[in-house]
Amino acid sequence: DYFWRHRWRQQRLIISRRGDSKPMELHFTGTGAAYYPRLGSNAAFFVKNNHLFMIDCGESTFRKMEARDEIRTCDKITVFITHLHADHIGSLGSFASYCLSVLQKRITVIAQDDTVVEILKLMGVPADMYDFTTDYTQTFEDGLHVEAVPVKHASDMKCCGLLICDEEETTYFSADASELPNNILQEFKQGKIQTIYHDCTFLTKESPSHCSLKRLCEYFLPEIRSRVYCMHFGGDFENQIKAAGFQTVTSV
Repeated sequence: DYFWRHRWRQQRLIISRRGDSKPMELHFTGTGAAYYPRLGSNAAFFVKNNHLFMIDCGESTFRKMEARDEIRTCDKITVFITHLHADHIGSLGSFASYCLSVLQKRITVIAQDDTVVEILKLMGVPADMYDFTTDYTQTFEDGLHVEAVPVKHASDMKCCGLLICDEEETTYFSADASELPNNILQEFKQGKIQTIYHDCTFLTKESPSHCSLKRLCEYFLPEIRSRVYCMHFGGDFENQIKAAGFQTVTSV
């Protein structure tokens, strides 16, 4: 598999360096869970070689992105969809339509199945207004590789996290997930994954759909928690997250 061969090759390059390069940083337009809308819909983006990559487009995402320069200055826009809950695709239709109608930019939507195409059609956004593919695992022209990682979240739909590998490092983005896949955890402990962004909706509550700070503490020893960024908050417990040694994401 080309993707995995590339990851191992890049990992050898990383090991051979001094290790002082800055980790790839995701920027968040919202950090809240569906039932904690005051923090905005949890969604992230990054730019690589004038290509804007977005992760999800929830109910508040279009409003935040419309105010940013990236959607105007970047030549290409790709939106990765992790699953179809409203707080992750709620403004995707408006965003796709705006980009084409106002900015004359045709975005690419990547999702696990074509259900999102039917949803956008019902929103009044036909398939000819954007490009669509189910292929997450591809090599972009700027050397970026992305893979969908199945996660445990909802029993009635496909849900995935994202493994993002660029020329410098590998980052894992959990999306909404109650558990961390063991292979991802082991690669993180071995240094093959440098940074994790993970669902931390609850403080201690056990849930089949979302992760808690208590569970994250069971996954990660204190000495490696500084490379884990908590997101998708269901309440105000940032102080407890930082006290446990984890990082927190904030909205731009």
